[in-house]
Amino acid sequence: MIAKGNLRFNIGDWVVHFYHGIGRVKGIVEKGINGNKKIYYEVKTNDFTYWIPIKDQDSDHIKPIRSKIKFENALILMRKTPEQISQFYKARKKQIHERWLKGDLSSRAKLLRDINGRGNRSFNEKDILEKIKQTFINEWIISDETMTRAKANIRINTALKESVRKSRILKNTEI
Repeated sequence: MIAKGNLRFNIGDWVVHFYHGIGRVKGIVEKGINGNKKIYYEVKTNDFTYWIPIKDQDSDHIKPIRSKIKFENALILMRKTPEQISQFYKARKKQIHERWLKGDLSSRAKLLRDINGRGNRSFNEKDILEKIKQTFINEWIISDETMTRAKANIRINTALKESVRKSRILKNTEI
């Protein structure tokens, strides 16, 4: 077994997986196939359980929940003028995917802002926008016990509306 001092996460810690989202470390288990055993963090989300090898704990796939201040900083990014995403569907889809995989809060805040700033969103982009927003809110309400889902939603929507307003002002001054 691994000594407790060598663990990055403890049982009960909330973590963020760049792909699976928010989960809680429920245990440390030994699993293996054909006698090849490894020790894993057992992480439970609302929908399923996954396992991350402890030796791979420093990978970019799993991080501790971000602080309240990081969410406030992300809101500042969301209020800025959206940056243009490619006009071409395949290139835009690739850009969105690459930015999502970065996994850090600021990249996802900017992605949320930029997709929201596109007036003409595909059905897929609307789904992605909602996924990013819900992932953001799910982590935020764990990070800040005073934050409710409704309050987080209002704050995000307000920031995104300000971003779109800035974009319109910028377009009007360019004419």
